[in-house]
Amino acid sequence: MLCDRDCCRRFCLCYIILLIVLCVCYTIAVLASHVQQKIVIVNANLSRFELTTSPTTSLFFNLSFTMSIHNSLWFDIDAANYQDMEISCYYNTIEFDSIDLGNFGLDVMQTSIVNHSRSGNVTVNLTSNEVDAFKRSSETGYFDIEIWLQGNRMFEDYDGENKPMYMSYPCKLRLQLITSQNSTTQGNFTPVKCH
Repeated sequence: MLCDRDCCRRFCLCYIILLIVLCVCYTIAVLASHVQQKIVIVNANLSRFELTTSPTTSLFFNLSFTMSIHNSLWFDIDAANYQDMEISCYYNTIEFDSIDLGNFGLDVMQTSIVNHSRSGNVTVNLTSNEVDAFKRSSETGYFDIEIWLQGNRMFEDYDGENKPMYMSYPCKLRLQLITSQNSTTQGNFTPVKCH
């Protein structure tokens, strides 16, 4: 028995609705598998940040911070695996410190805390304008620092193969240099979300 016109319309409508539902489910699954991680600088302190120009231009620093790395995926059966993870610290696009986190895993909705504190110095190439900008920042006591978390998060594709998804999260901080004069008046650090 042939289908009448109304029957064909209902069949086509059901078919279109099914296709839309499948497309929506697929889109949700793809977006959910690429959910960004939640990266936050919970606390940071800068107790030394000075530039010397003789015999070479060197940046001396004493920086400490706490970074929270949160696996925000709620549906994974296995732990999220992170590979070749590294934290880099920059002033004016110049990297002055880095931390190799290597490989690690985080279970669903689990958080990893990275505490870092380091003093050191690094030779830098700054133009005279950049040196002047540094001096102006020294006068105000505030420095713009960027802390980047970079690496790969491994995920399983639809063929069951593990593939890397590159992660790059900049954390832009404006830190007040802690000195003996202002150490007692330091305010509470406001956590900074990295994106």
